[in-house]
Amino acid sequence: MRKAFTLIELLVVIAIIAILAAILFPVFAQAKAAAKHTTNLSSIKNIATATMLYVSDSDDVFLCEFNHDSLNDYGEWQWFLQPYMKNRDIVYDINRTRTGCDTYIDPKGRCVGFAPNFGVLNYRGGTGMFNVASASFPITTTFGGTHNGSMWTGKSMTSFQAPAEMQMFTTTADTPMFTNAYYYQDGDGQIKEPRNGGRWVNAFVDGHAKTVFYGAYTLPAFGGAYIQMPKSVVDANRYCADDTIVEGDSGFPTTGMRCVDINALLITLRVPK
Repeated sequence: MRKAFTLIELLVVIAIIAILAAILFPVFAQAKAAAKHTTNLSSIKNIATATMLYVSDSDDVFLCEFNHDSLNDYGEWQWFLQPYMKNRDIVYDINRTRTGCDTYIDPKGRCVGFAPNFGVLNYRGGTGMFNVASASFPITTTFGGTHNGSMWTGKSMTSFQAPAEMQMFTTTADTPMFTNAYYYQDGDGQIKEPRNGGRWVNAFVDGHAKTVFYGAYTLPAFGGAYIQMPKSVVDANRYCADDTIVEGDSGFPTTGMRCVDINALLITLRVPK
């Protein structure tokens, strides 16, 4: 007699395989997402290490930022830290697919995935790693003449009240300049769902890195645009250089308010999406 599987036996095997696949595929997807998150956490940790090397060569002062669209990356953090990173790839969030950014340095035009802490509501306010921005600052380059742009000078790394609690770099959704202040987020900063499921990575002034959970919100009292900000007020206050620092030239009624008070106000007013 010839032996073979019966139809019922084949159907049972197929059913078992389908059940196992339904169970295992989500597990595989979670493992893949976890691996990508680990890559981002490693990247921002390396950025923090490169920054510590930079400031040790710069009288313990954080880097500056000069913004002028015609200069692309030049004058921004990813340019200043390149000699210390020796690896362009670590400036990209592995899950950020947006292109259309600087093609002179990166032919693919990938948009940088991380940014330094510019402060709370407005990136010009001077509550984070930088002093209040200068609106018109001339800079002369060897490749493009003189440009007038905005200049942010970095603060002394010893001026922060709590280095282990002071955010230095984090994930960003901004373009073409890469910031992480709550307002004026362009590019994909206005979307309803933060990238990476809201699991953003932060590096702190003392050099350590960790995951911080972000959400997308609107602020009707401030125009209603989407902003990406930490879910907890504790994490939100890690944008503040210290408890007493006030927001400078922000263009909002919050000018002159303490950074921690601005965070408390925004968390009261924000509407989750």
